[in-house]
Amino acid sequence: MTAERLHAALRAQDFDAVLRRLPVRAGETLYVPGGTPHSFGPDTLVYEIEQTSDVQQHAMRWKMEDGSPVGDAEFASRLDMLMQQVDLHTRPDFTPGLGIAVGDGVRRVFLCAGPYFVLERWQAGTVEPLRHSFATAQVLSNVGAPVRVRTGVRNEELGPAETLLLPAACAEVEITGPADVLFGYLPDLDRDVRGPLLAAGYPRPLVDSLGPGAGRAGGGAF
Repeated sequence: MTAERLHAALRAQDFDAVLRRLPVRAGETLYVPGGTPHSFGPDTLVYEIEQTSDVQQHAMRWKMEDGSPVGDAEFASRLDMLMQQVDLHTRPDFTPGLGIAVGDGVRRVFLCAGPYFVLERWQAGTVEPLRHSFATAQVLSNVGAPVRVRTGVRNEELGPAETLLLPAACAEVEITGPADVLFGYLPDLDRDVRGPLLAAGYPRPLVDSLGPGAGRAGGGAF
């Protein structure tokens, strides 16, 4: 890919000329490094976590907010800004994540990891509840059936597709299964990612595959 070819294709709105089409498979994760042009096909539902950023640029002839058209001058300016930020060498692909057992019927899967965020998927059956201790705030999202969430003196139901912010002061959470939930957080990579995975026997190169900086000392994911 060259900058000239990409710019010409975006200007012509010929996205298939420069972007790969990847089939969507439920339960897989795609780590998208900063500067990677990307989009979603129709009828696609994604869960997105990303580093806070103010450099995002769009390559469409309409506004993301309301679908209104973008004028020629604004469109040209957006493309110029995009070309200043683009990384022509990234080629992300899907990964199923790296899993470890943490209890009877409880499984923890590291979906992606980097210095700015980690996304994990936890699943539990009915034999043992899901118990998770943490040192930083957690974004808990339920991708399964309704579950009971207990932390400290609080006990409430979290419905499908609902999200709950757990402050770091909570320190631990217990979720009654069956459960299928996501945890997103700002990590200490040694403590939260490298340590558990290396102890479980995963080789460092495989830990590296979770995202930039995951397997060595110190984007967005769908």
